[in-house]
Parts: sequence; structure tokens; C-alpha cells
Amino acid sequence: MRMPNTAMKITPTIVSVSLSLAITCNSLTALATPDTSDPKEQASGGDPNKERRDWMNRGNAEYVQKNWEAARDCYRKSWDIKHHYTIAANIADVEMKMGHYAEAAAYLKYVLANLPENKPAERKVAELQLLECRNHLTVVRVATDVTDATVLVDGRNVGQTPLREDVLLEPGRHVISVTKQGYGEATKELSAEGSNVELTLTLEKASATPVLQPLPTPVSAVPKAPTTPVSSDSNAYRSGSYLGLVVGAAGVGVGTFFLLKAHSRQSDSDSQYSACSPHCSSVQKLNIEDLDQNAQHQRTAGAVSYVVGGVGLATAVTLLVLDSKKSSAPRATAAVRPWVGLGQAGLIGSF
Repeated sequence: MRMPNTAMKITPTIVSVSLSLAITCNSLTALATPDTSDPKEQASGGDPNKERRDWMNRGNAEYVQKNWEAARDCYRKSWDIKHHYTIAANIADVEMKMGHYAEAAAYLKYVLANLPENKPAERKVAELQLLECRNHLTVVRVATDVTDATVLVDGRNVGQTPLREDVLLEPGRHVISVTKQGYGEATKELSAEGSNVELTLTLEKASATPVLQPLPTPVSAVPKAPTTPVSSDSNAYRSGSYLGLVVGAAGVGVGTFFLLKAHSRQSDSDSQYSACSPHCSSVQKLNIEDLDQNAQHQRTAGAVSYVVGGVGLATAVTLLVLDSKKSSAPRATAAVRPWVGLGQAGLIGSF
């Protein structure tokens, strides 16, 4: 939005910009703001209003050349010297031309909050521009169950709950978090896709009483249990006994399986023989013989598996007994005693 200089004659026209409504004039010189500078600053030679107007004029010159970024930088330098709704309107206009609708919306909100009541046309333009910005953005309404909580959008503080205004986000992924002293932090990541979003975050109150941890027991106060060194022979006995148990269990299981299959095949053979005897055909006799042989093979396999399993279990028991005897065997101790002989003395011991 372009604010004319009140000291010059202007000719307003209607052009199609943003929502087909913007005000232009034959002079792009910014509206002069009231001189509210400190007299002491003027006496010392510094005139912030003049510097502000100079940056505005430079921004207007860049605006005419459609150098939007350069114009925005000049307007922002003027804004840094003093905030004014005219400067905010110019920055918002350039930001919209650059497609930065979220930044433009922030400046337009300032314009609407500070624009005098006697400027209804300018207010209408700002309202329509803000509406266009909202159409390009995702409108997020953030709510929490706790008041005075700080709302952060991508790490930027946007106010405290309850927020008076909706949060406007550019398209893309954003992180919204709410935090308050004495409470935990609630965070939500969302993808802005141009639609309105109702976001409610719940804060959990932090625990008021710290959890008391038991004091560590001094190392010197803990009696050390006597440790008995484990020999390599004992380890070998135990490993062998475990392996024997595994082999024994597997052998018994496989043997049982084969015996059950043999019993099933023999039952089928007996049933077929009873059904056709004594006038069994050659095909039936061959089938009965095949079932008998299959049953015999499976009985043999079952018997072999039982033998292997029995050997494994016997080996495991034997190794466990040997390990137990070796562990309980008394250990030799060293003994030393003095001795005295005729003209001799010394120590004698056994190890």
C-alpha cells in the first residue's frame, strides 16, 4: 500500500493489485509523519525523522524500478528508526509482491491496529490485503488448557495463551510448541497446506516433589564374598553336560515322532488287509506291503533316535556328577611349622 504526501496534489486511481483493490498516486513519496523527535537530538545535529524520510524516498525509488527486495530493505531501515503505520503498509505491499504473505500479514495487522479512524479507504485496502494473505496461508488456531503459556512457532515466540490472533503459516512443515514454568512442554509438528487448523495442546504439570534416590552404600562397608576360582575342567564338564542334555532331548523327541508315524502306517496297513482279506488284489497287496515297509523303517529310525538320546542323557548325567565331585573335593592348603635339631633350626612346610 502506498501512502501519498499530504503536501502534494494526488490523483487516485483503481488498479487490479492483490484483491483487485489498491491505492496508487502520481507520487510515490511516503506520507510525512509527525515530527516527534527529541529536541535534544535536533540540537545535537541528529534528525531521525529526516533519516527516516530519506530511507523511505530511497525505497520509493527502488519500488518504481520494481526492485522489490531493495525497496523492502530501505523501508525496513526506516521502520527501524521509528515504527509508523505508513512504513508498515509499504513493507507489507512489497512483501506481498515477493510472495512473503506471512511477513506481509504481520505488518498489515500493525497497520490496522494503528491506522487513524479518519482513514476508512486505507483501512479497507489493508483489510483486503490481509484477507488475501490469509488465503495464501494456513490459519492455525492454537489453544491450551493452561493460560499464560508461551507459544513458539519454529522457535519464534508468538505470544502467550490465550492467543488473541490466529497464527498464519507459510506452506511447509512447522513445529508449534507450548511451554510454561512448572509444566512440561507440548510440541506438535504439522504440515501447512492452506487450510484452517484447530490445534489444542495439553500441558502436564511438573512433579512438585523430587524423587529421592537411595544413598549409595560405601564400597568399604560391603563385605566381599569369597570367590572360588572356577577351573577350566569344571567349565568343560558343564558345557559337555549341557550339550548332552540337548542331544538327549532331541533324540527322545525325534524317536517318539518316528514311532508314532510307524504306528500310524502299521494301522493303515492292518486296516487295508482286514478290508480285502482273503481276496486282496495285487495292487492292494503291493500297497499293504509298502505300508508295512514304511512302518518298519520308521520304527528303526525311532529306535536309533532313542539310542542317541539315551547316550546324550547318560553323558550329561555323568559329566554333571564329575563336575559335582570336582567342585566338592577339598583343596590343598599350605602349612608351615618351625623345627629345631641338634645344632640346627629352620622351617618346614607342605604346599
